[in-house]
Amino acid sequence: MDRTPPSATAGPAKAHTRVLVVGGGVAALETLLALKERTGGALRPTLLAPHARFRYRPLAAYAGLVPDMTQTVDLARMAAEQGGGLVCDRLAAVDADAHEVRTAHGARIGYDALVVATGAVPQEGLSGALTLGDPHDEPALARLVARVRAGEVGRLAVVVPPGVLWSLPAYELALLLRHAAPAGTTRLAVVTAEEAPMVAAGADFGAAVQGLLDRNDIELQTSTWPDAVADGHLWMPLQGASPVDAAVALARPGGPSLPGLPCDEHGFLPVGPDGRVAEQTRVWAAGDVAAHPLKQGGLAVQQADVVADDVARHLGLEPLTSEGPAPAVLRAALLDGAGTLYLRSRPVVGGFDTEVSREPLWWPPSKIAGGRLPSYLAERETV
Repeated sequence: MDRTPPSATAGPAKAHTRVLVVGGGVAALETLLALKERTGGALRPTLLAPHARFRYRPLAAYAGLVPDMTQTVDLARMAAEQGGGLVCDRLAAVDADAHEVRTAHGARIGYDALVVATGAVPQEGLSGALTLGDPHDEPALARLVARVRAGEVGRLAVVVPPGVLWSLPAYELALLLRHAAPAGTTRLAVVTAEEAPMVAAGADFGAAVQGLLDRNDIELQTSTWPDAVADGHLWMPLQGASPVDAAVALARPGGPSLPGLPCDEHGFLPVGPDGRVAEQTRVWAAGDVAAHPLKQGGLAVQQADVVADDVARHLGLEPLTSEGPAPAVLRAALLDGAGTLYLRSRPVVGGFDTEVSREPLWWPPSKIAGGRLPSYLAERETV
């Protein structure tokens, strides 16, 4: 974790910016890049981020099951390249009437347009299980992977809890664990609240995932809501207890419930098709902080693009390259231990228009597909 003290790069006690982008993740950085492309650098956005560096680590959660291609970006340099600057601090509250935010260290920043891209708050997926992607559980997951490699884990469950619509990491983890375990040593099961695997991506992709599970002897239990892992068992209200040596659950996404902005019952910011936060004229949200039901990196990138368009228009700048918001396209790459399965899916009347391929369906074939950030990372040396 980056330990740069916020005071080291924090701005003055009072400041003003035309565009304030809040967040230090994919959606925030994609918004910065899109704003510059859309306006030709006419805006000088300010990035408010909790850390001085962004670490792109989409595979780090898998505890060495696949190479961790971590890349690091100096946010001050990146913001400067987009014609703006960085304030290294956290958002504490928004005063929408005054068009001003307050930071955790007491600074106040006025804005003409505010883009909130702080992400979701990962919550425990299942009591007693490890939570995939939780930094606090990463050492324990690494130890579990080492035990799987040594053939010391007899029964292991990967759980998709209710409320998690993007379940690909569960199937990916199960397949990677299967390839890590010595033959005949570990019984693997995916236990999911879904009616079928990957229902959010359409039946064709779900069928492809089901085929992978079958070929790799991974059991699938659908429409199942475990209560907890305790005393060596996975406890389920209807099916009863099933013995397990360990369980890993996906995190439940929670909203940050930002003071001063409207939020739904889960703490997410309600938004319209243009990304504007409900009842706000100068506030937008992109990525997992917004009340979109499906939380997925590639979709967050597209949401940032829509927001950048609307922000430019709000500020009287006709976007240079925009043709209007395009329909959202779901793209995903599933690592199965033997290669990568690529998905591209477009919603159509009555279902999805889906393409599934072993060959890349976009370039560069990054884990988070689309947008400008993968190309930005590929073109620059990390620091």
